[in-house]
Amino acid sequence: MVTGMRKQVRRGAAALTAAAVLVAGTPGDAAASTAVVWDNGVTTGSPDLDAPRPSLSLAKLYLGYWVLYHGAPGDKARVEEMIRFSNDAIASALDVRYPQAIDEIARDFNLTATKRHGRWGSTSTSAHDVARFIQEIRNDPVAAPIMAGMRTAAPVAADGYLQNYGTSLLPGAQGTKFGWSDDRYTATGTVSFGNGWSAAALTYGGAGANTAEALRDIDVTNRPGPVAPPPQAPAEGPTILLGPWRLPAISVRDLLSPYLPEEFVRLIPVDWLLPVGLPR
Repeated sequence: MVTGMRKQVRRGAAALTAAAVLVAGTPGDAAASTAVVWDNGVTTGSPDLDAPRPSLSLAKLYLGYWVLYHGAPGDKARVEEMIRFSNDAIASALDVRYPQAIDEIARDFNLTATKRHGRWGSTSTSAHDVARFIQEIRNDPVAAPIMAGMRTAAPVAADGYLQNYGTSLLPGAQGTKFGWSDDRYTATGTVSFGNGWSAAALTYGGAGANTAEALRDIDVTNRPGPVAPPPQAPAEGPTILLGPWRLPAISVRDLLSPYLPEEFVRLIPVDWLLPVGLPR
């Protein structure tokens, strides 16, 4: 259930969901799926930015956020360490206790490619989902342990993997969550946030491939302009129905206001209309 501060976050989610998606990136090598979500509602990324990919340890972001809102106090206290060290043991314990967490977050944020398949480590997500999620929660006070864990990601994770690649090397990156497959080379993922943006890269390949493709395909130095609003149809004036005809009309108030004192004009009902013009 979305309550309290979560409702404020969801209002930001609605604006971002309604924004247009501008497709950018290098065609050809489809190994990386990338996305950048900007603070003005624009999303840029690779053509497959919405394609489901293994979320790897990025699923801990969804799990941790749910726990921070709904978990027991002792479990909430473990979230920052889980993010900072990408601690699988903490994630597994929280996932067993709260198996509904990831899918509930996916529903709350309309993360259409995000789904837990039996356990946190088998979750799917997309570059767009995870980048948008971070952009939406980054200013939520309840999410502070997640953002702190990303800002202070340990150089070496709990399992000994080096956390120094991918989107963390984008100019201006302030915090990153890293993910990798158990064999350490089949798949990697990173999501970072900077001044006005959140960016994700999901790669079939190791840390070096994630870095190369993030730096090749993601540009966070040129903030795109805001999405132009759709053109609005001109407002139609009042009309009045006389028999089979609908005629343009003018309000009696507007007609007489130049000639009567204001106190008399206010006495005229606002729905008094006079036809002007020919039948339509």
